[in-house]
Amino acid sequence: MKSKLIEKTWFRMLPLILGCILLLLIAAGAAVAIRWRMSAKEAADPVLLGEPAYEFADGGEPTIGTHFNAVLKYRLPWTDSFKLAAAEPGKNLQLTSDPAFHRSRIRWGYSDWTLVIPLQAYRGGESGGGSVLAEFFAGKSIETALPELKVADLVLPLDDNGTDLSLAPRIDVRDRKLSWLVAGIVAAIIILVSLAVWALLAHKKREAAKHIKTAWEHAIEAIRMLRAQVRGGMASPELAIAGLTDVVRHYLEARFRLRAERQTTAEFLADLERSDKLLEDKDRKFLRSFLASADMVKFARLPADPHLFEQASEKAEELISGTIPREDDLQANGKNGGRK
Repeated sequence: MKSKLIEKTWFRMLPLILGCILLLLIAAGAAVAIRWRMSAKEAADPVLLGEPAYEFADGGEPTIGTHFNAVLKYRLPWTDSFKLAAAEPGKNLQLTSDPAFHRSRIRWGYSDWTLVIPLQAYRGGESGGGSVLAEFFAGKSIETALPELKVADLVLPLDDNGTDLSLAPRIDVRDRKLSWLVAGIVAAIIILVSLAVWALLAHKKREAAKHIKTAWEHAIEAIRMLRAQVRGGMASPELAIAGLTDVVRHYLEARFRLRAERQTTAEFLADLERSDKLLEDKDRKFLRSFLASADMVKFARLPADPHLFEQASEKAEELISGTIPREDDLQANGKNGGRK
């Protein structure tokens, strides 16, 4: 009976308890909002708490290669926070990563922030400390000088005899200048050699370009090209024979200073008969037969087969090869032998 009475009493008081809790939450929220609003109105500046300090992993002083942190603490109102931080290490020190900041504590109306700057000593002796610039979203900034720091030299190891090993001496500036001079000389030699090679190749290219094909070289090359076109089906035998006629006449005009291109076949053959020394009998017979056959193909529209063209092209090439002048003849006459 008594337990039931207690249970009823708790049920009656539960709404009252929940209401009190809700009122407390509302009051706390209102207080926070009022304090936030007051902080915004007051526009308090950020404050550096205390002096910057160094933190070492082993608690001792830094030596060459040691990693340690510079730690700075700031107090900011609720309405402000960190925007960025930049650090300029002092002499003999270097940054190992970007500065990092975090909120370390929240108090009534303001927050405490911690800025950590990771550093490393790369040379012994006194360091100038350096400086830190902290910027905040409210538009304020604080620049702080880091305290000076002494970096201890490395403890040298012992050799097999128990004697301290010595550091290598500092490189003399004159030695550096000498090394730069040697490097400059080597680079100059490489450039000169490259220019010489380029000039030699250019000279060879110009010399090769000076060679102009002779009339017989042009003719033989043209005959072989016509032959390849007929064999490949790119030209008909009739067109090839007409082209072969033009090649032969071009060559004879250049080689023997004839007007072969401007004469009819009969006129051209008549000139050959009057100039017995130009061609041998077998060549003149071939020309009579070949030119007559070519005229029949070109003007009388007689059909031609590949075999006929093959025979004619071979004979034409033999004629040209047999009339190539000798080098001593060219030098004795002072002529280019029909060079174009």
